Amino acid sequence: MEATVHVQKSVREYVHILCTSILTQHDVNKVAWYFDSHEAIVRWSIDLLDWEKVLKLVVTDNFELDELQRFMDFKGYTISEMID
Repeated sequence: MEATVHVQKSVREYVHILCTSILTQHDVNKVAWYFDSHEAIVRWSIDLLDWEKVLKLVVTDNFELDELQRFMDFKGYTISEMID
């Protein structure tokens, strides 16, 4: 009898912290489907109480910030990376 070995590939995760022009829950709802369905986005949140409306993304290697920028531009929102 042969044993089956399952090898789990290690996936690196990265965090992006971005300022946004998202203001309301309605705005969040307009973009949530993108974050929820994107294969490279592991987790996300938008802090509507923060004055910078901070978007926090936990993503994998194959995430392209430029793609997100184009999507947000198309939806009428701005994003910019927060710098320490």
